[in-house]
Amino acid sequence: MVVVRRVGAAILAVAAVAVWFLMEPAEPKQPVAQVQEQVSDRSREISGALADYEANERFTQGAPQQAVVNGWVAKDLLTIIAEQQNEALTRPEVAPPVAPVVPNDERVPALVGLLVLGLALAVATSPRGAMTTAVAPDPREEGSTTIEDVDATVDAASLARAL
Repeated sequence: MVVVRRVGAAILAVAAVAVWFLMEPAEPKQPVAQVQEQVSDRSREISGALADYEANERFTQGAPQQAVVNGWVAKDLLTIIAEQQNEALTRPEVAPPVAPVVPNDERVPALVGLLVLGLALAVATSPRGAMTTAVAPDPREEGSTTIEDVDATVDAASLARAL
């Protein structure tokens, strides 16, 4: 049994070292951050709409003509805003960046399992102690007392006091 215990202990020790080094968790991986596409620059179109407004404004005479020119420039600027808005809404959605994913360390549960196996091995291979049984004295031996030898005059009251 001693050989089995030593071999089992050596195997468990090698397994514990292997678990510690081979089950090492991987380094946390940094997620890849995707950059969202930007809305295109429309400053040239805005400058063109305002230049048209100024050119048309020079030729206006009176409030009705000014209202028409203002309507044209408002329509042009609103068209630019609508195109930008549509472009912003139709671009692909990019997920927000997430924290690095840290893998679980499975070494501790594996080492606890090896500890349980070691305890089971120790219990299974431990030497059994010699079983001792109590033997009643032989009434035929000298100096032993039997029931017949007890004085029958002992009353219950004296027994109760003795207890």
